Amino acid sequence: MDIRQLRYFVTIAQEQKITSAAKKLHMAQPPLSRQLKQLEEELGVILFDRNKKKQMTLTYEGTVFLKRAKDILNKFEDAVIEVQELKEEVAGTLAVGSTIYCAALMLEKVTQIKEAYPHLTFNIWENEPVMLLELLESRQIDAAVTTTLLKSDGIQTKKLEDIPCVFIMSEAADNTCGDTINMEDIASFPLILLRTVNGRGVYDQVINEFKRLDLEPRIVCECHDSATLLSLVSSGFGATILPLTMIPLHMRNHIHTVHIEDNPFIMTPAVMWRKDSYLPKPVQQFLNLF
Repeated sequence: MDIRQLRYFVTIAQEQKITSAAKKLHMAQPPLSRQLKQLEEELGVILFDRNKKKQMTLTYEGTVFLKRAKDILNKFEDAVIEVQELKEEVAGTLAVGSTIYCAALMLEKVTQIKEAYPHLTFNIWENEPVMLLELLESRQIDAAVTTTLLKSDGIQTKKLEDIPCVFIMSEAADNTCGDTINMEDIASFPLILLRTVNGRGVYDQVINEFKRLDLEPRIVCECHDSATLLSLVSSGFGATILPLTMIPLHMRNHIHTVHIEDNPFIMTPAVMWRKDSYLPKPVQQFLNLF
């Protein structure tokens, strides 16, 4: 039994078909079937049940072995990365993710990492908190910044400083109010609200607060893309309410932010990473920046 056979087994378990697994592994089906047969003979157990549709379903023994095989492959991958980092030059890929509300915060840190490791490449994800957790657990990303704390045995989390939401309008409209604004005055503005596909977000909080105060807001647009929303705001299409961490530095000269009186919109971001795996130097530095 070797690392190669373990990789073959894990891929078959993920694809659930020999043909699909062979295609993913860039090899022919017959040698892959032979490798699986040799593995089962060496272990003395059947790892998969096969049905007439050639679907591969893990047996109980296969399920137990899959967990151990993944652990071994992850440890092997960590060992390779750790040894490679003994060289002076750090290369490779840093994979990180964030929710839509923490994108600017995450990108600020990524920019600093790029300066420290010029040979590094990046794989950046933006997604909902639950999906970010899945990406972490499947080792597709190394760390994530989220606004929702999720519990998992293999994941470490660290809360960051609270981030208030602010009222945002175009730079040309900044003479319409002072340094602060109340919810009643906000309701009189044409509003563009960011609405995420899944889960709760600022949209729900804003709508619920208007209902609580018995106010009728002027919502002129529901937007599902943060970049488009900020472009609409800067062009004077309408105003919005967002956390400060969503405003990229290059946009801040084109918009005006106003503090909200008795602000009910406070977000608590957190950074997440895997507990029991080796953290490459760029990941360590990324986390240290928080």
